[in-house]
Amino acid sequence: MLQITRQTEYAIRGLQELARRESEAPVQLKSIAGACEVSEAFLAKIFQMLAQSGIVKSHRGVKGGFSLGRPASEITLREVVEVCEGGIVLNHCLRHVEPCKNAEDCHIAKVWKEAQDALTGALERTHLADVM
Repeated sequence: MLQITRQTEYAIRGLQELARRESEAPVQLKSIAGACEVSEAFLAKIFQMLAQSGIVKSHRGVKGGFSLGRPASEITLREVVEVCEGGIVLNHCLRHVEPCKNAEDCHIAKVWKEAQDALTGALERTHLADVM
């Protein structure tokens, strides 16, 4: 079964919650986690990754929390998936880390590439604002 991880699912749900509250002050992680029915500790790990990539901003202090790093219309689902999943690769042969020993005789790699391009294209064209 090909499936994204819960980490990516929770990241998107958390980002949707932030986008809903975009006009408010920074939102505390506890509030986001509660609204999304996600473990606060797990969401903290996810939001730390999202903050490192600039998708969200972390605000310190008593009134701290998180806000979107950019408008929801500028955050693509591809970015979120790549941060959470470490990239999008449907088959090891598409990683380009080392040449595949079957490359000369392989005809399926083209199909994997086409499927991967379709997936990344759909995620690139879809912004957080589109899934609100």
